[in-house]
Amino acid sequence: MEFLLLKLVHVAAAIVAVGANVTYAIWMSRAHRDRRHLVFAIETIRFLDRRLALPAYVLVLITGIAMVARGAYSFTTGWIVAAIALYVVAVVVGIVAFGPTVRRQLAEAKRDPMSVAYQELARRNRQLTLVTLVVVGAIVVLMVTKPG
Repeated sequence: MEFLLLKLVHVAAAIVAVGANVTYAIWMSRAHRDRRHLVFAIETIRFLDRRLALPAYVLVLITGIAMVARGAYSFTTGWIVAAIALYVVAVVVGIVAFGPTVRRQLAEAKRDPMSVAYQELARRNRQLTLVTLVVVGAIVVLMVTKPG
């Protein structure tokens, strides 16, 4: 029963984290159609990322480690090694690139959302969101299919 509870929390946290990430592109797409809401949209993305997605990703890591520690799987299993490596990539992208980009994008949106600097940050944000979704999507595929 304990393993099933861990698995339930793990899956629920993954749904929350990935779901939040998916909404970022929607928030930005709608905000770019009506610039009056741009700052609000970026602030909301920051809020969702810091208060919802990030804690959920931490919970995914903790419950994933706990499930492996319970002996159901091994840290040497190929798909687990690959998923952990991809998780590290996602964390590094988030900390090193996405977070700072969103902070600068917000500052530039407040200053001048029509500036070249803002446009470059918006492009970078789109790219980083796509990279994150691809990496996280690959982790989901590994978790569900458990290949070889």
